[in-house]
Amino acid sequence: MVNYSCEKCGKTFKQKGHYMKHLQRKTPCDNIKDKIENIVEKKVDELVKEKLQDLVEKGDIEIKNKNLISNNQNSNTDTTKMENKYNVISLFSGIGGLDMGFGHNIIVHNNSISSDLKEYIENTENDNFVKLKKLNYQVVMQNDIMEEAKTLCERNGIENNYVVDSIFNLIKNDYSFPEAEVIIGGFPCQDFSHCGKRKGFDSKKSHDIKSELSEKDHNRGTLYKSYVEVVKRVKPKIFIAENVQGLLTMKGDPIKIIIKDFTELGYDVNYSLVKADEHGIPQRRWRVIIIGILKDRKKQELEKDWHEININNIKSCVGDYISHLKEPNESDDISQQVYSKAKKLVKGQGQVELDHKGISPTIRAEHHGNIEFRRHHESKKNPHENHLPERRLSVRECSLIQTFPPNFTHNLRKIHGNSYKFIGNAVPPLLSYLIAIKVQELLSNYF
Repeated sequence: MVNYSCEKCGKTFKQKGHYMKHLQRKTPCDNIKDKIENIVEKKVDELVKEKLQDLVEKGDIEIKNKNLISNNQNSNTDTTKMENKYNVISLFSGIGGLDMGFGHNIIVHNNSISSDLKEYIENTENDNFVKLKKLNYQVVMQNDIMEEAKTLCERNGIENNYVVDSIFNLIKNDYSFPEAEVIIGGFPCQDFSHCGKRKGFDSKKSHDIKSELSEKDHNRGTLYKSYVEVVKRVKPKIFIAENVQGLLTMKGDPIKIIIKDFTELGYDVNYSLVKADEHGIPQRRWRVIIIGILKDRKKQELEKDWHEININNIKSCVGDYISHLKEPNESDDISQQVYSKAKKLVKGQGQVELDHKGISPTIRAEHHGNIEFRRHHESKKNPHENHLPERRLSVRECSLIQTFPPNFTHNLRKIHGNSYKFIGNAVPPLLSYLIAIKVQELLSNYF
C-alpha cells in the first residue's frame, strides 16, 4: 500500500484524498525540518558562547569584541544581533525569492553551478540537484502588501518578522525599522515593464493597489521613494534594488532620477544589467540591479567593477529542471498537478513551447493564463514528448525554472492564478544568492 507523507510536518496518510486535504488546509502545518535546524543552530551558538565565556573567565583567552559572547538584545528589534551575521531588511518581499539568498539554503541543478561556486555546495540532493550553504545573513524584517505571500513564506520556513502593509503606510505612521547592514528589495516593476502600459512615475495604480489614488506620490510607480526613505532612516552599509530592463529605456531617464535620489543620502550608487541565463538560470530574464554603498566606509576607492555580478558564468537548460517531473495526472505534487488550461492563440505572448535543450522565455507574473507551453501537439522542439498531451507549464515547472527549491510549497487553501503571479514577480533565488555573495564581498572589503 502506498503511503503519502507531508514534506513539512512528516505526517503520513494512507488515502490520497486525506493527504490532499491536509496540504490544502487553511492552517499551515509546522515545518519540522526547519524547526529542528533552528533549534540545533541556537543550541550550538549557546554552547560556543558558554565555552568562550568559561575560557575568558579562566584567563585562557582574551576577546576584544565582547559581542561574540554577549546575549544582549538590540533595543530597536526583537532579533538578537549575531556578530557573524549581517542583518537584512527586505522590502517588497513577495514570496521571498530575493530573501532566500540572504541566509537560506538554495537548491539548484548541478549544471547551474560553475567551478567558482563549487565551494558553496553543502550536499547533493535528488535528481542531480545540489544544496548551497547558507551565507552569513539573517533577515530581520520582511514587508509586502499580500497576506498570501506571507503565508507562503511561513509554510516554507523563510518568514522573518513579515509585516503586511504598504511601505508608504509604514513610513507615514513612523514605523520603527530594525537596524540593518543591508536593505534589499525589488520595488514594483509593472509600470516600467515592456509588457505593461509603461506609465512609470505616472502610474494609475495606488501604493497598496486598493486605496483611491489621491496624490501623485502615493502611486505604485513612485514607491521607490518609500525605499529611499527607508534607506535614509536605517542608513544601511549597502542596499540592493532590483527592477526590470524597461527601467533603462523609458522616456525621462527614470534610472538617473532614482540613482540621484539614493546618491543624495550619502551613497555611491551604480547599476548593472544582469542576464539571468548567463548565470545558471534557465530563463531569459534581464534585470537591472542597483547597488548602493555608504560613502562613510574604511576604504574609499571603489574598484571599477564593484557593482557587477560577475560570478557563476555558466549556462543551464530547461530540461535540467523539469525533465524528471511526472505528468500532472500522475504526480502526487499538487504544484505539478495544476497548470493553466488557457487555449492556444494564433499570436500573442505565451503561445510558444519551451525548448528543453535551451532556456525559457521570462516567467511572467501577468499573463492571464497564457503561460508558455511545456509542449505543443506534434512538437518539433521536443519530439521525445510527442506521445504526451499538449499543455502549458505547471506551477511547479515555473517555480523550478525560477530556481525555487524542488520542495517549495505554493499551497494555500488551493492553488490558483496568484501562484503563477507570485513566482513570476520573484527574483530567482539563485540570482539572489549571487547578489548576496557580491554584497558579502563588499562588506568585507570596504567596512
